[in-house]
Amino acid sequence: MFRPIVCLLPFLTIFNLDSAIATGQDAFRQDRDGFRKTLVPFLKQHCLKCHSEQKPEGDFRVDEPFLSPDFVDAATSLRWAEVVNVLNSHQMPPTDEPQPTPAATAGVVDWIVDQAARAQMFRRDVSVVLRRMNRTEYGNTIRDLTGVDFDVSGIPEDPSAGGFDNNGGALTMSPLHMELFYASARKILDEALVEGEQPPSLKWRIEPDSGDSDSNRVTYDGQRIIVNGGRSRVENGFKVMHHESWDRKLNARDFALPHAGEYLIRIRAGSVVPTREQVVESARGFLKDRLDKQMQKNGKGEQWHREAMERDLQHFQTDRMYDYGPPRLKVSINLGGQPRVIDEFDVPASIDEPGIYEVRAFFTTERAGITLEYAYSVPKELENFWMQNADEFARPEVWVDWFELEGPIQKVWPPASHELLLKTDLPDSATEQERAEMIIRRFMTRAWRRPVTNDEVATKLELFRQVRPDKESFIQAIKTPLTAVLVSPHFLYLTEPSPEESVAGSRPLNSHELATRLSYFLWSTLPDDELTMLADRNLLVDSETGSVIRTAQVDRLLADQRSAEFVSSFAGQWLGLREVGANPPAADLYPRYDRHLEESIVEESKAFFAEILHNDLNVMNFVHSDFVVINERLARYYGIPGVKGDHFRKVRVPQDIRRGGILTQASVLTITSNGTRTSPVKRGTWILKNVLGTDPGLPVANAGEIAPKVPGIDKATVRQRLEIHRELPQCARCHDRIDPLGFALENFNAAGDWREQEGFGYKGRIGRDDPVIDATSQLPDGTQINGIQGLQAALLQKEDLFLK
Repeated sequence: MFRPIVCLLPFLTIFNLDSAIATGQDAFRQDRDGFRKTLVPFLKQHCLKCHSEQKPEGDFRVDEPFLSPDFVDAATSLRWAEVVNVLNSHQMPPTDEPQPTPAATAGVVDWIVDQAARAQMFRRDVSVVLRRMNRTEYGNTIRDLTGVDFDVSGIPEDPSAGGFDNNGGALTMSPLHMELFYASARKILDEALVEGEQPPSLKWRIEPDSGDSDSNRVTYDGQRIIVNGGRSRVENGFKVMHHESWDRKLNARDFALPHAGEYLIRIRAGSVVPTREQVVESARGFLKDRLDKQMQKNGKGEQWHREAMERDLQHFQTDRMYDYGPPRLKVSINLGGQPRVIDEFDVPASIDEPGIYEVRAFFTTERAGITLEYAYSVPKELENFWMQNADEFARPEVWVDWFELEGPIQKVWPPASHELLLKTDLPDSATEQERAEMIIRRFMTRAWRRPVTNDEVATKLELFRQVRPDKESFIQAIKTPLTAVLVSPHFLYLTEPSPEESVAGSRPLNSHELATRLSYFLWSTLPDDELTMLADRNLLVDSETGSVIRTAQVDRLLADQRSAEFVSSFAGQWLGLREVGANPPAADLYPRYDRHLEESIVEESKAFFAEILHNDLNVMNFVHSDFVVINERLARYYGIPGVKGDHFRKVRVPQDIRRGGILTQASVLTITSNGTRTSPVKRGTWILKNVLGTDPGLPVANAGEIAPKVPGIDKATVRQRLEIHRELPQCARCHDRIDPLGFALENFNAAGDWREQEGFGYKGRIGRDDPVIDATSQLPDGTQINGIQGLQAALLQKEDLFLK
């Protein structure tokens, strides 16, 4: 049985953190005996003929000193990596030469990999790289430390290194970062700590049917606010939103709220979702009207006009896009002229029993506005684009009765953030300095994730003493030392052994450092009270019970809802989910790809990862599974019936649906395409890197691009163009191991939808005579694969590579 992911990830990356790290004072012990017994005979028999001192093929030699057991030498290590690559991919020995047995090849590869791993541990720097919190970790830490849900979008996005954005070597600190962290600290504390009475709450109910232009102004608390219901029709007091258009939005704008804070936008709305029969009948009306006009102009062409009508009508009868789901609303706010989408959601409630939908948003005292937009996308096709925007065309409708603005929302006053930062156990008779000292000590201990010294506290307390005479209140003065804590390296960096300790050698992590690693790995935030208590009592590294306690803590952290950060961070970066939307499928070629689908395919991959993680499932489900984790939007896209609602749930895959495993997910299939067509090269490379952990190698210089068209072939498929490209000798070497993997996914188009043929019609439409997809291929080891199922079967045989 394969290890579940719960075991693989945390144990391998955390529980061995206190293992000894080799120092430069010891010499690397070369395995000369293994080299002589395992490598030398193999190289002499299969490699030396072409790769010796006399005119070596490819300028690559296998004799010493070119190849030696000295894996610490960087150049030598890279040469050994090339040997592993060509052996694993069956590129060498050439097919016309005697071939080694699989056992002999495996022995050579295993020895090289083992020596490379030993050398890597030896070369590891003894000084620990200070790792700055990345942007996500900073936001989460601020939330849990201060109670303020801070928007981190103003902080520069962190660079990726080795595929992940929590690599300490890449998380640099620039002067801009320092300015932003200082400004952020001031802003956070101004929001967290309050003075005076609780701001009064307002509640405005906006009736969008009161007017349909910017000239309509309604008075709320003395402000003349624009209320524009757009050109949408009104029925029974509801504004009916039928399709997206600049003049059909509902908005209330040109107001300024008297107090900044979190506000609640509340919307009362219902929906009408037409049946397939209603869609067909509405289309029939448009098509009949078109027929009548055509007959008036050219009565002799009646036969062809009627054939066109029946052909177009069949589109509405058969295309699954008309199996409508509930309509959607998009909610935006505008602050100081800057618009921002704050939510988008389905409206499944009926107009007989409208639902109340709530969205939270932070408003400043700048000029502001609220906008509601229709957000259900019906693909524009040749048969429907000219009728879609007519109210008579049957499509999902949102009926909006009213929307409200209420706030600032404060359940208690002072707010929880205020109490969190200023709460002390001191008596009322305590002096300001005593209160300041306790507040600073408690805040520093939590922020710096370790016990603090008296000298460290005294330094920050001195800041309070210096500024107190110039500040109007205790709260204004205490913000200064707390700001200093938030811009300290001890907060912004996950500090570990000091330089002095590193020079002397290495040491195991202490209990607080281990608690921090656990928490930031699985929660992307600071340790909670339980972890901190265990660290204070030194139980996480106790020689007798530490392993048991650490295991229990991993289980607890994973069971907590905050582990969603681990899913989002690890799965998002491993699978490349952050690339979704960077080069989206072209709208004219793939009209079924819309914003809701794009959001859904990202969440599908995260939800699938979470399903395996939290239910301790076999990790080979990533390669092939008999289930998917989808919402209604994806169910419609994948053709899986019976799924209702926008939430994600586990669904067994029907027999005739080719889904299951990460390779069939639209997120992976779109990021490995080129926007206008599939890319077997990208897909094959992605599988090699992300599934098999194999370096596909760099492309050969001047290899050229794949020809967009092939002379003499009217309908050249992507596969045909690529096979011609592979005929170039400089290209075949890499493409022979990359392309077969990508060819197996050719039944999925660039938007991740299933297809049987490659379309060459107008806007990529599939015609009756267009070529059938050929998804067969052969791996370098001779394994025959046919389509996604064959590929998955082949990858399941590579379980060791995947697990590694």
